Amino acid sequence: MPTIEIADGPLKGWRRWREMDEDGFQCLVGPVYFRDRADGSVECRSPTEARHRNNQGRLHGGYVMSFIDMALFAIAAPALTAHRAVTLTCNTEFLGAGVPGEDIYATGEITRETGKLLFLRGLVTQDGPIASFSGVLRKVTPR
Repeated sequence: MPTIEIADGPLKGWRRWREMDEDGFQCLVGPVYFRDRADGSVECRSPTEARHRNNQGRLHGGYVMSFIDMALFAIAAPALTAHRAVTLTCNTEFLGAGVPGEDIYATGEITRETGKLLFLRGLVTQDGPIASFSGVLRKVTPR
């Protein structure tokens, strides 16, 4: 999937998907940025806003789960050079409450890859853990 690298400012060196320029679901929840870490893993980041809060003033669980679903694809990207993918499962365990107005982060790893499936797990943080997650992506051939 085509990406754009941020050239300057506080997000210099982070990337985002080119599709953010279009009018899709990702535009509704906000951008997800990602970068490669020195250890070969991928780190994801998303700014949070007041619109991402629940009735208790914390980050809404649905927003966190949407961020996780997008993070799965950034984490899986190194294994998807010849394929696209769709989410088969996305499991979330909430560990803490996030605060709107501060960026959230996700890191993770591919735990197993088969011919058609990628199994992943990871952690969402913001000054401490917010959620752990696991998911399965199915590779599909681009049209």
